[in-house]
Amino acid sequence: MGTSSDEQSRREAFEIAVWAEGRPDVLGCDSRDLNQEAGVGNACGGDNTGLPSLGPLAPFGSWQSVAATIMRKTADSARFDQSSTIFDLFRWIVFGNQFTTMPFLTGITGDSRSVSISSLSLSPVISAVTQLVGGLVTPDTLTGIVNSIKKIGQLAVENKGLQEKNSNVHQGVLTVVNGNLRLGRLQTTVQMEYKTGKGYQQLNQYLTVSRLFGNLDYGLCIRNAEILLAWDRQDVDEWVKGASSSPYPPNDSPAWSN
Repeated sequence: MGTSSDEQSRREAFEIAVWAEGRPDVLGCDSRDLNQEAGVGNACGGDNTGLPSLGPLAPFGSWQSVAATIMRKTADSARFDQSSTIFDLFRWIVFGNQFTTMPFLTGITGDSRSVSISSLSLSPVISAVTQLVGGLVTPDTLTGIVNSIKKIGQLAVENKGLQEKNSNVHQGVLTVVNGNLRLGRLQTTVQMEYKTGKGYQQLNQYLTVSRLFGNLDYGLCIRNAEILLAWDRQDVDEWVKGASSSPYPPNDSPAWSN
């Protein structure tokens, strides 16, 4: 009979394998919607508090790259393409499920804030984001998140579509705070309309910004290093730059301050 430690390792490996397999496709279901688009951004930051030794995970180079690889696997298992602007509702939902069931996270918490915005006033979005994550990230990370959200805004303005469209926003986050490496996501949907001579503008609307955050379980990662090392590794910089909004400059509308 194996030891309790052996049984724990076997159970963890099985849970990871089931999770990494993802969800099956819905046969005959095409959940893409031409009236909607996806805008993805990623941000990474944190303080200088020390993280534990990587041990057998040393080939990753940093815990941030371990986390970035896990985030990539989360997207791959959901077949969620963060570099694409095509919105697929099924993939969107599956990614959320994969994030919340990620075996490598502990203490997952979620919350949301609802705000009213217009084309002349986008600052409520920044206020909502600050309220949701301000206590979970460092100031530099919060700045990076806001900057990334403005990049998604610029992508939405430049991405040509129909007269009216919904821009579905997904913001990924990696941050180190007091020795904890936190993985998170923010999501919302913004209604936009194309106006001749002005381009795409946000409609007057009430929207909800939601967030999910959890702490990386270092011990579980180390115990399952062999599994992680077998996955396609992704450096944290590649994860940030792989998002669809990464090439764009931050949107500079004065509405962000109003």
